Amino acid sequence: MGPFNSSRWCFCAVLAATLAVACGTGLRQLQQLEQQQQQQQVLLQQDQPQEQQLEPGILLQQEQQQAATILQHEQQPQQQQQQPQSALDAPYGCPGKPNTADLPALKIEQVLKTKKPRQPTDVTLVTQLSFERLYMLEGQCDVWSGVISAAVYIALVKGRAVVVELNSNQDPMLVSMELVEQRFKEFHGMAESKGQCKLDLQLVSQEVESVWLSALYPVNAMRNRALAGVETEVVLLLDVDFWPSVELSELMLKPAKYQSLLAAVNSGNAIVLPAFETADSGDIGVEVAREVVLEGKELAGPMFWDGRIKAFHTDRYSAGHRATNYQKWVTAARPYRISYEEGYEPYVIVARKYVPWYDERFVGYRKNKVVHLLHLAQMGMQFIVHPRAFTVHSPHPRARTWKVTHKTGLWDQLATLYHEVKVGLEQNTYVPEAMYSCGRHVLGPQLGSTAASGR
Repeated sequence: MGPFNSSRWCFCAVLAATLAVACGTGLRQLQQLEQQQQQQQVLLQQDQPQEQQLEPGILLQQEQQQAATILQHEQQPQQQQQQPQSALDAPYGCPGKPNTADLPALKIEQVLKTKKPRQPTDVTLVTQLSFERLYMLEGQCDVWSGVISAAVYIALVKGRAVVVELNSNQDPMLVSMELVEQRFKEFHGMAESKGQCKLDLQLVSQEVESVWLSALYPVNAMRNRALAGVETEVVLLLDVDFWPSVELSELMLKPAKYQSLLAAVNSGNAIVLPAFETADSGDIGVEVAREVVLEGKELAGPMFWDGRIKAFHTDRYSAGHRATNYQKWVTAARPYRISYEEGYEPYVIVARKYVPWYDERFVGYRKNKVVHLLHLAQMGMQFIVHPRAFTVHSPHPRARTWKVTHKTGLWDQLATLYHEVKVGLEQNTYVPEAMYSCGRHVLGPQLGSTAASGR
């Protein structure tokens, strides 16, 4: 099937029956399903009176352990495996790392790897998202034929998962983590079978104090988890609500094109993908975004001139993508070099070994990607715009994290933190605060003396 096939365009239609996430059927069905599961558990316990009656929390813990053991046993012959957290963290783990009280305390619940064969020319799209946005990841999987390494976040309140229905006035609800893990696995299987991508997924949780604070999304910590799961030399750093043009992944299937890209990024270059958004912020905008990423630059140019698409957020935050020079890109036939300016935050293709860890103190909404691009620029990274490939934002409801960042006063704190990082970079004393930042990996997954000397 081709990209964006109508029979599978929105996975949220599949999830709606049980999770009611991102669709309009409400969360009542989820409560009913969970009540049915609880009733089944009660009947099962009644049928087995010889077993010791345990406290609910202990019983749930044992059931989860038993389910994990069975699942691992069943999946041993397959390439898709659920791996323990230590397997992912081992290369970068920081046992006994001090001063982590201010960092998100994330726990990897599940790791699901692609069953599809990997290729030497694979480029990994690195992204992160909250659980209710899985349908956005499906969109990326429909247009990207390489690997996607995605970290999926779910907040917990007293061990119960917080689920949210997008674009709804309903309050978030608490459900069992078992149900979330079940739907997570189902999504991976669906995306693998119907999408083009090779999908590596992590389900990552964090215990928070309240449902309201669950909206403080630990974006940079999630980016690090996705980055740690990468197995390729080249990565595309992209947010989940952006679709890359199909032509880009098609080019990577050609060994000569891949080798040219590899040489460019290994020379310390970041390949910029011009980022667009649609003029319409609703369903029409989604259709426009879908059409332009499928058709490529031949359609993107005319759409840019007639206003159907525009440079991303130039009317809200011009520094974010101004340096890309969109007018030049529309007619460009060759790559062109641009100068970094503070605040620039493009989506880039880079060598994995040159990517520093994201600073995990940046949570919520502000400066989280800007500070990372500033760090790349201070390291000496050069920015070159791809003459054909681009990415387009898919319209969606605003996340809760923006409001909570303001209400908690974190908005001003993040501005102060950004200033402190900037001073540290100027004085050459800055090291990103991250759980993985230690030892020879202090600046990133593979960045060390050998990488630095290769510049």
